[in-house]
Amino acid sequence: MAAVVSRKSGRSLVAALLGLHIATAGGQVLRFTEDHDGDKLVPLGYPVPLPVESLSAVEGFRSYASLQAQLSALALTSADIVEEEIGTTIAGRAIYAYRLGDADTTTAEGFAEPSALINGTIHAREWASPEVVTALVERFARRADDGGVHRYLLDNLSLVIIPVLNVDGFLQTQRYPDATLQTEFPGDPQPADQTGQPPEYRNYPRDGRMRRKNMRGVDEVLCAAGDAGCVADGMLGIDLNRNNEPFFASGNQNSGDARALLHRGDAPGSEPETQALYAAAAMAPQSRLRFYSDTHSFGRVFFGVNTGNARRDALTRMLAERMSAATTGAVNRYPYDPTPPDYGIGSTDEYFGFGEQIPAYTLEIEPTGNGAADYGSFGYHHDGFILPASQIARVREELADAYSLGLYRMAGPPALLAAEIRRLDGGGIVYAARWQRSGDSRALQIEARGTLAADLDYRLWLAFDKPMRLRDAQGNIVAFRGHTATLAPSIAIEGLSASGASFSENLATTEAGWRASGSGAPDGMLRYADDAYAIDFRLPASLPLANARRINLRVDVQDASGQKLDANPATPVDWSAGWIGYDDEQGRSDTDTGGADRRLRIIDDGSPEPGGGGGGGGGAF
Repeated sequence: MAAVVSRKSGRSLVAALLGLHIATAGGQVLRFTEDHDGDKLVPLGYPVPLPVESLSAVEGFRSYASLQAQLSALALTSADIVEEEIGTTIAGRAIYAYRLGDADTTTAEGFAEPSALINGTIHAREWASPEVVTALVERFARRADDGGVHRYLLDNLSLVIIPVLNVDGFLQTQRYPDATLQTEFPGDPQPADQTGQPPEYRNYPRDGRMRRKNMRGVDEVLCAAGDAGCVADGMLGIDLNRNNEPFFASGNQNSGDARALLHRGDAPGSEPETQALYAAAAMAPQSRLRFYSDTHSFGRVFFGVNTGNARRDALTRMLAERMSAATTGAVNRYPYDPTPPDYGIGSTDEYFGFGEQIPAYTLEIEPTGNGAADYGSFGYHHDGFILPASQIARVREELADAYSLGLYRMAGPPALLAAEIRRLDGGGIVYAARWQRSGDSRALQIEARGTLAADLDYRLWLAFDKPMRLRDAQGNIVAFRGHTATLAPSIAIEGLSASGASFSENLATTEAGWRASGSGAPDGMLRYADDAYAIDFRLPASLPLANARRINLRVDVQDASGQKLDANPATPVDWSAGWIGYDDEQGRSDTDTGGADRRLRIIDDGSPEPGGGGGGGGGAF
């Protein structure tokens, strides 16, 4: 969508914040320039970005041919990237999607993989979108062998990315990178007329570099009405982000007039590009979707939808805030702005948000509603769509971080899968247990169970179902930018003494306990870097271990995004308008918060576990 539009108010934020206005030109071709110099110019105040022929990312914006060549090359050279044609445009050009992930459809444990869909360039003029979305593909290709977070996501998530959905329109903008058609939209000047068009939309630049819509009914010639031989079709086309259910014909910032900037088309899903988006969702597959984002510019905001499902709406807001924080550390750098449940415009985030009850966004890339004034422009209307070439490298990296955080978090909350305690004096393994998949659940397998004694040295090894930490370029353990997860877990030995008195001993932990090499207990990873943790400990003589009725581990830790453990690994976490099977410490699975794991019992008295069930877990005290 146009980022300068507030979906709640329908007002131009540029006009509202800057009080700017371009006089209606009556139809003329204008040229973008860096400085004021003559008539029919729109000076930006910075060099006009032009398409660059380069496969690799540059300080600027690549041509469509370069982007496509880069993506096709990555698909040829990476076993984790598959290129698929998902449809063709009105002009017969192929539309491509890229599936990122390993060859199977199951997680490393054998459960059905969740999926995610990220779309780019639904609006042709928003050149930052294909760069950001392509940068995400490039990041996964580059880090596929990191052994950590990116390898985990490729193995455990099916991610489908469409870098350029509106291919015909995007090529039109690159065909005329410094020129646009300024034309007047006739009609009632009242704020709400029969077309649903606010007055400030009627003289927006429409074609050439500023084409928003697809090319239905439009040729590739940029000319103004009245010019010799000109076909006056520059205002035609379909806004693909108004072509969707459930609010297709709502009249909220969409129009049935083919000349309108927000023309929705004749029927929902009428456009081949829209159908291609739906085909990409099926490829994901749609039945397993947990995350959708449509990448736009400009406005620096996460637009979203409230569907009326309280848990889904709250988690969608929280995720947007987490992704925003991953850009620069501020949850309000990209603020979250959802619509109410009964309001919509026909956008794709509504289609997936309401249809699948998942977090779904229209991510508007910077600049803010101030437009390119953020970068020292002259403040002309709609210059925000022309991000300076000098800014895109930073924006690519920031939003790749944000998307990586969102995907990592929506791949699922962490679970403690295995534990081992062994004596360091050669006395053998005291306790070993692991959760194994059993159909759609997990069953706890006890491999060794002995007793703990005071004044002996032990090694504790814990394994989780996902990498719990990130590492920077120097190999240091870090959280995602803007997140404050405690880097070391909190671990305690808890129990009931022979007389029935409860006791607890906190173990000294350090972030250095995370394992990024080796294989398995007692000192290596489980599957991925930082999915296992090991420390040595000694219990004091004052602890009443002799003849204790029950002894269990209590493990409290957050993953790198701040998400707590699933306190009951027996019921794997999934998604249905909120997390399901995501238990807190009291056994509640509808709080979406998780909690400490107390299910691993070194001595088991068979007492009930939180939320019901017999022994084998870590009951409440």
